Amino acid sequence: MRIAILGGGGFIGSHMVEHLVARGEHDVVAIDLTREKLVDVPESTFTFHEADIRQSPALVERTIRESDLVVDLIAYANPSMYVSSPLEVFDLNFLQNLEIAKLCIKHGKRLIQYSSAEVYGKTETGGAYFEDETDFIFGPVQKQRWIYASAKALLERVLFAHGVAGDIEYTIIRPFNFIGSRIDYLVPAGAVGGPRVFPHFMSALLTGGPIQLVDGGHVHRAFLHIEDANAAFQTLLDNPDATRNQIYNVGNPANNVTVRELALTMLELYEELMGERAASEIVEISGTAFYGEGYEDSDRLPPDVGKMRALGWAPTRDLRTTLRETMSFYLGAVGSAPGIAAPAIPGASRSQRVAL
Repeated sequence: MRIAILGGGGFIGSHMVEHLVARGEHDVVAIDLTREKLVDVPESTFTFHEADIRQSPALVERTIRESDLVVDLIAYANPSMYVSSPLEVFDLNFLQNLEIAKLCIKHGKRLIQYSSAEVYGKTETGGAYFEDETDFIFGPVQKQRWIYASAKALLERVLFAHGVAGDIEYTIIRPFNFIGSRIDYLVPAGAVGGPRVFPHFMSALLTGGPIQLVDGGHVHRAFLHIEDANAAFQTLLDNPDATRNQIYNVGNPANNVTVRELALTMLELYEELMGERAASEIVEISGTAFYGEGYEDSDRLPPDVGKMRALGWAPTRDLRTTLRETMSFYLGAVGSAPGIAAPAIPGASRSQRVAL
């Protein structure tokens, strides 16, 4: 089978390419702005096109037409952009992704669409998020932070409608805080905005800068090891009939902690891995000061993953293992990636912001 991965050079995409290439069962073709996260994957084992999907419609259509399965990872997954560039976020996360879905319909291709845990918004159920039952609740229009979630949710609804009409076979994945090596990009000490929580905290530990807790760090997040995420993807890949036109939470409810607890655990693991206390200190900062006007957060609930478990998948790595292995990549310490030097700390490049 020929599998096209749009956004194959990003965090999730690069690990997915590695996973598929290692198994050697399929032909893999990836499109993204850069393959810098794939430098360790031999070029002879897969096909990579360095391109912007917005400027390369002929390439995108040809790739989809010549593939059996399309995996769409294209997204801006950067909270600061939701308030600073909401129209750009909507254009990429909905309009451009909708064009990909239309091409899958046109050429009769199965689509695995990566959505987001953010579609649940501010929902409070008292327990967990269920794919086919939980209501979505977003903040007011003035809180532009929700344009990302709204775009993702609208895309899901359009795919569902096309599925009911018999136009397309799709599977939607709602990722819950995947982390692992090569996640996002690192930032200068004390920087505000930018990537997701783990890279900010990791950057602080590497530089001795402050670990900034937005609004006190009281919201919850459930973290999943990227290898468990790859196993979930493989499970869906292996069960096309059972997963046709279905939505799946992919996460680890057992790894649900507050952001403050995440910071404290990373401080403990830094000392364990490096043999010395971190110079970083925890400080608090408001969401408006960190992300900008229009930011709002939610106390996210853990996912129910019963639908994935019914397919035979289950997460295998607890939080400390997940964090230890991910931190080891950056620290070059004892762990899953010994001897790997800590990466440089660049600014946010456009390529690093586009793909998941």
